[in-house]
Order: sequence, then structure tokens, then C-alpha cells
Amino acid sequence: RLRAFPVPTSHPNMAALAQFSVSSVVARTAGSKTRRRNVTSRAISATAVTPNAQSVPNGSTGAEYAKELEVATDAVRMASTLCQEVQGQLMRQDEQAVTKDDKSLVTLADYAAQAIISWRIQQEWPDFTMVGEEDAEALVEGGAGGTQTLDKITALVNKTLRHHKGDAAPTLTSGDLVTLIDKGKGRGGNGRHWVLDPVDGTLGFVRGDQYAIALALMEDGVLKVGAMGCPNMPKMGEVLEYDSSYTYGFSPRLVSKMLAGESLGWFRGCLFTAVQGQGCFMSPTDTKLNVEPIAVRVSETFEPKTAKFCEPVMKANSSQGFTASVADNLAMTSKPLRVYSQVKYGSVARADADVFMKFPKAGYTEKIWDHAAGVIIVEEAGGVVTDAGGAPLNWAGGRYLDTLDRGIIATSKTLHARLMDAVSKSWSSSQL
Repeated sequence: RLRAFPVPTSHPNMAALAQFSVSSVVARTAGSKTRRRNVTSRAISATAVTPNAQSVPNGSTGAEYAKELEVATDAVRMASTLCQEVQGQLMRQDEQAVTKDDKSLVTLADYAAQAIISWRIQQEWPDFTMVGEEDAEALVEGGAGGTQTLDKITALVNKTLRHHKGDAAPTLTSGDLVTLIDKGKGRGGNGRHWVLDPVDGTLGFVRGDQYAIALALMEDGVLKVGAMGCPNMPKMGEVLEYDSSYTYGFSPRLVSKMLAGESLGWFRGCLFTAVQGQGCFMSPTDTKLNVEPIAVRVSETFEPKTAKFCEPVMKANSSQGFTASVADNLAMTSKPLRVYSQVKYGSVARADADVFMKFPKAGYTEKIWDHAAGVIIVEEAGGVVTDAGGAPLNWAGGRYLDTLDRGIIATSKTLHARLMDAVSKSWSSSQL
């Protein structure tokens, strides 16, 4: 069963978003006492690589997993186009999100992105298996409403395919879409599996904020390829300051240029790609921007007075009190960078933040699609991701990270041991 979820109407740039279909002019709605000040975070590495930037962002066509990387990149870019269109519709209130039986949100984009990514993978590997967040049950068994939603999804996918593939684009039927969406029902475990969160951070998505299209490939529990599209992420890590945190956003000056129709080049929309042993790279999500990808690296040093940690926006998703305690034990004085979705892993990978911490409440079990793409991106950027006990995450256990010890931590190899010590010091007094 699906239930309508109203999109907030108090977004500070709602009129601009509606008129221009720009989904990320600024960050989330601010309270009446919010102070806003533009702050530029540390710059990313600017090392250019292969001139064939759009097809193979991580290296030559002869590299291992080159075809998988090419397919993943193409699939995530198509899904990014699709998602930005739906986010614009949500901001104009032409569409609305709905809640599923598990009380999580879902939109047209969740289903459509899973379908178009499945389609692209299927062109190369017809018998592929996928562990994905969505399935088509609510569409198939949802009566007239489900049929109407499925028709919208089908039209959206076909429109996106025509945009990216031109005359070579197929015309998919609603039956095709059901089959493609249901490819996400894979159980995972050992073997070769794609792992997908088609719209990670749906709450951020419906609020006009950050979200990610997160795709990974694993073989026998080892992450091999990752592609993560962050269509609203600022290229240079521009942030806004609030009373108790930072978040990504754009300065009023840049917004004015945007709304005036000035050509800004690549200023937002970041696609992170990684292949095991080949590094992590960032390029535009927009295919019209022919920009060479840049190599990104985690922060190599740790200066407590300037270091940042990032965490989920919502208190319900992680104990912000506990992460604050850990940061205090590290002598970190900066406000946290609070961001929706796996964009946080991108923040660590390109050194906008030194640490990502998530400590969910007792009883919550993490899903592999909420982390797989982000983890390989951080690891290939020179970082390390473990649970709170210091153990690597177990990708071979099925759809869930059942063996996770308390929480998830992503940081540099330099800082990891100190971070583990800080977690231990804070744990005895925690209320998790």
C-alpha cells in the first residue's frame, strides 16, 4: 500500500525551483533563528586523468572491470537525468512522494531509476542478479492507482532513454518495467551481484536537497566497482552554516547567476566512480559537460581545529549526541556536516569531511544498498570503512549487514586508529 506524502511548501527557493526545475539551489529549510553564511570547504584534488572522460572515468579501456565501469557510469548518468526531472516535478508539486508499508518514502524516481539501471546492465549481462531496494509489488497489486503510477514510470523511463540513446532507444512496455524493477529482488551473498539504491536519501530528494544514485558490483563479498551519482552536490564542496551544523548549498551570488541563466559550467552534479585497485575519480553527472575526471583523495592529515565530521541529517537515523561525544574526544571543534544519503561518503572521499559516523539506534539493521557504493568510493580514495569495532563490513551476508558492530565509520587510514579509541571512550556513557 502506498500513501501520499506532501512535499514541504516552505522551501526557501520554492518559486525558483518550480520555475527552473533546479532542485538544489540551497539546502534544507532553515528555522527562523538560522544564520546563513557561505563557507567554502577544502578544495578537492585537481589531478586530471584519461582524456576519454565520459566513457571510462577511471582509466584505459583495457583496465580490469572496464566494461563494468562503463556500464555503471552510463546507467547512473541516465538515472541522474531521470531523478532531476522528478525532483523538479516534486518541487513544482506536479508529483508527490508516497509512503510504503514500512513507512519509508518512495517516488516515481525510485522505481524508474531502478528500472533504467537494470535495463542498462541487462544489455551486457542478460542473466545478471541485483540486490536492490525496490520491487514492483505495490505497482502490480495497487489497483488503478498502481497502474497509473506504473504508466508514469514507463513514460519517464522511455523519455530518458530517448534523451540518452536517441534513435537507438527501445520503447519499453509496462510489463518490461515490472520485470526490470523486480531484478532488485536478489538475495545477495556469494557470487556476482550488482547492489543498488536507486534514490538513496529519499527524504532529502523530496525536500529538494541531497540524494544519491548508488550502484556497486560485488563478487563473493568483495566490492569491485562503484558508481555514485550526486546530482545536487556542489563541485567544490560549498556549504552553508547553520546554528548547529553545516550542509551543502549555494551562495546567493551563485543562485542569482543561476536564475539569470548565466553559463556556469560544472558547478554541481558529481559522479564518483571507483574500481578496486584503480583509485577514485569524480566527474559531472551531466553528459553535456565534457570535463575530464579528477582524482579525489581522503584527507591525509588531521587538524582537530579545522577537521569536520559528517553524519545523517535526521536524529532518528543516528545518535547525534554520541557522534558529538566522539568528536569531542578527538578535540574536534567544528560543527558537523549533516547531509542526506551516501553523499556523505563522497564528502569523505574528496576531503570535504575527515570522518563519517553513523550510529543507529539499537534494533536497526543496515541494508547493503545503503552503503556499498559509498564504501568502495572511500576505500579507493585512500580511506577505510569499518564498523565501530574496527571490522570490515560483511558484504556476503545477504541483503543486510547483520554482523555490524554498533555503527559505521569512514575516515582516512591515518585517523582510523585514533577514531576507534575515541569511540571506545565514548561508548561507556552512551545512550544508544
